[in-house]
Amino acid sequence: MVPEVVAGEAYTKLRYDRRVSSRHDARRALTVFGLLAADSELFEIRSMPGESHRRSVELLARYVDQTFSWVDAIVLLSADDDRRVERLWTVDSTLSAYRFSHQVLVSSSGN
Repeated sequence: MVPEVVAGEAYTKLRYDRRVSSRHDARRALTVFGLLAADSELFEIRSMPGESHRRSVELLARYVDQTFSWVDAIVLLSADDDRRVERLWTVDSTLSAYRFSHQVLVSSSGN
């Protein structure tokens, strides 16, 4: 499951990282969308969770001591809303501080 805002964030990070994309060429950054489209079973694009604005603000306020971004909050809510999600792969190990309503293992490159 990939929340659509994560796809957008990945594109944006790659698009504006001059080590990846030149100023006038977005093709390398656009490969993110091609990768996601190539395997819709592996990468299931999800729209925003219900009441995402209100709920994300509440989550960020509840976890004020964490470094969660707004996109992190959307990822956490998306995973928490879907009881089929058993594992969350992320580059941000701090997401493991979130308390899910069901068992979700948070895995990152750091653990």
